Amino acid sequence: MRFGICAPYQDAMALPSFPFDYLEESVQRFLQPEQPQAVFEASWREARRLPVAIEVTNSLIPPTMPLIATPTQQIDVPRIERYVKTAFARAEQAGIQIIVLGSGSARMCPPAFPHKEAIKQIADYLARWSEWARAYHIQLALEPLRFKETNTLNTLQEAGELLSSLAQTGVMLQVDTFHMTCNDESPNDILHWPSLIAHVHVAEKRERAAPGTYGADFRPYFSALHQIGYDQRISIECRWQDMPTEVGPAIAFLRKQWEMR
Repeated sequence: MRFGICAPYQDAMALPSFPFDYLEESVQRFLQPEQPQAVFEASWREARRLPVAIEVTNSLIPPTMPLIATPTQQIDVPRIERYVKTAFARAEQAGIQIIVLGSGSARMCPPAFPHKEAIKQIADYLARWSEWARAYHIQLALEPLRFKETNTLNTLQEAGELLSSLAQTGVMLQVDTFHMTCNDESPNDILHWPSLIAHVHVAEKRERAAPGTYGADFRPYFSALHQIGYDQRISIECRWQDMPTEVGPAIAFLRKQWEMR
């Protein structure tokens, strides 16, 4: 198993050591799809000084770019398409392999609008974006989010069912133990989607802290991942309080629990 951290590359560059295998950045912060190409390339050149690669990016769509069209909420289709295509092109250029669609605010179903229609619109985006992702050799992964952050596709069950209906698109599923814990989902829900899971995020439920801060037990989740044969990446997506002192113990804590399961 390969373990990484979610963090700005500038913060990672200041670390005294690199006990993790890769870095996960933000689409909005690192790929900067609405900034000129030269701006992105300046960041990319700087990031290449890191001893580990940026292999994954998350937070695909910003909150200021709503996706659900309603009679009272207009969406800017040309802007969305331009943004996503630019993100994929820059991801390929930077060697990024997975882009995660979380973006709870952007995919929020507005009040009084039919929830099923909102899900259908998200499905249409995924089908269309998956074609572009394949062209740029990018794996697109959908992230279920806790109920506090959005009102669409919150659970593995909901997201898994949607992606199963879109199997021909190749869009995959991300597991996030923090969101699952907040939603009272069972770790065994992972077992239902062995062929869809492509990426994993972890953090403690309490304060969304770094693993090991309060001794959270990730072994039930890891056991389920072992059972489905998952062996790709696990990223720490947490609220770092003092990243230079927290990263080493957090990675060691996860590696130990992964082996114990």
